[in-house]
Amino acid sequence: MSKKIFLSVICVASIAILTTGCMTTTQKGTAAGTGVGAALGAGIGALTGNAGMGAAIGAGAGAVGGALVGDHMDKKREAAEKAELERQLELERQSSSGQGQNYIEGHYEYVKKRKWVDTSKKERVWVEERVEGDRRIEGHYEDRNVPSGYWQEYEEKVWIPAHYE
Repeated sequence: MSKKIFLSVICVASIAILTTGCMTTTQKGTAAGTGVGAALGAGIGALTGNAGMGAAIGAGAGAVGGALVGDHMDKKREAAEKAELERQLELERQSSSGQGQNYIEGHYEYVKKRKWVDTSKKERVWVEERVEGDRRIEGHYEDRNVPSGYWQEYEEKVWIPAHYE
């Protein structure tokens, strides 16, 4: 009986450790703590005669301990990332004080643009009488499209947000 419990605990611990791919550090710590705690609890419980109760207590204690350690590691990593961002921001501020980059306030600029102005016209044209195959087509007027147009240049007022140059 204790062999089955031991194998069950090993399976739970393995699954808990192997499924931690897309989790936060807190979740990974909880999963790993649960598995390790269950394994240790089952081992200690087997020595005292009740492996199942030992595994349950060990899993609970391991989950709490793993969550606390993982949360601490998450907070430590976030603090390091924040400090790095602040350091980069300070370096950017220093470099923009006349040493390569200039801060440009938000402003409007006029941008030259072009658009096609279509001036196509319909033209009434006389078509002479003609013969096509065994058909005779009498002379008549046709409306034909005469394509024409030009590019019109204009300026457009555009808002440029604040930036470094």
